[in-house]
Amino acid sequence: MDSKGIKLSKLTKARIDDLMGEFADSFDDASKEIRPFVIKLGLSTGIANSKGLYEKLPSGCETSDWEMGSIISGDDFMIFKHLIINEAKRSLTDSEIKKYMRTFIEYGISSLYQIWEDHHNSGDLEEFKIKILS
Repeated sequence: MDSKGIKLSKLTKARIDDLMGEFADSFDDASKEIRPFVIKLGLSTGIANSKGLYEKLPSGCETSDWEMGSIISGDDFMIFKHLIINEAKRSLTDSEIKKYMRTFIEYGISSLYQIWEDHHNSGDLEEFKIKILS
């Protein structure tokens, strides 16, 4: 199983694109790993910041316009799946896993973007990387 079929909002897609620019210097020039890194970081942040399952999507993220494809697969998918089940404190169907995975990504990217905006406006982007990776 993988993340194929999960559709994120246009707002989250735009935020992912902005965040990708901050990590471009951490990857090879030809690397295709920046987007998966940012999405997985967003998912991790969404799960880490939650206190259980979110009941609704963040404001502005209600539409599902961009299919992210199979960015999360294999062992990564299994780890995230079980982290989500742990948050739910119950068994979840495959469709529920994908639903909550989307919700955690939307919240996580929103949180990362807010931190990025704060540091982007202050000009201290190195501090941004340290803050989100610690």
